[in-house]
Amino acid sequence: MRKIILAASLFALVLVIHACSKKNDSSPANARTVQNLSGRYNLISLTASVLGQNINLYDSLPACEKDNVVILKSDMTAQFLDSGTVCVPPSDSTGTWTISPNMDTVYVSGTPSIIQSWDGRTLVLNNNETVSGFPVIATSTFVKQ
Repeated sequence: MRKIILAASLFALVLVIHACSKKNDSSPANARTVQNLSGRYNLISLTASVLGQNINLYDSLPACEKDNVVILKSDMTAQFLDSGTVCVPPSDSTGTWTISPNMDTVYVSGTPSIIQSWDGRTLVLNNNETVSGFPVIATSTFVKQ
């Protein structure tokens, strides 16, 4: 009987210690949350897929657009900075951003972009569009600063 009481006491003690231990409530850096997605981004790649052909659009961007910064703030506002080489006229602007309830789509100034991938630093977004009657998938790759 004594062994049973001792074993039950030890089991209860383990349960109490486990219940009182601190839990890590922070999400991993690659979780699709407002907190993790908030930050400063630079565009590093822009491609379009048209009728199965991939086209590099980034190389044809003017230098003044390649160094722009997109800031997604945790208060759900967005800022677009014409940074580095400034375009004429400058393209600074502001807007808003949201993320869909299932965390698969980001809306920046109302435009939906499907999250293709997010690893905590690199954000790859797809936009489905129709140009001259042809379906186009534009893929933008951003790196968080």
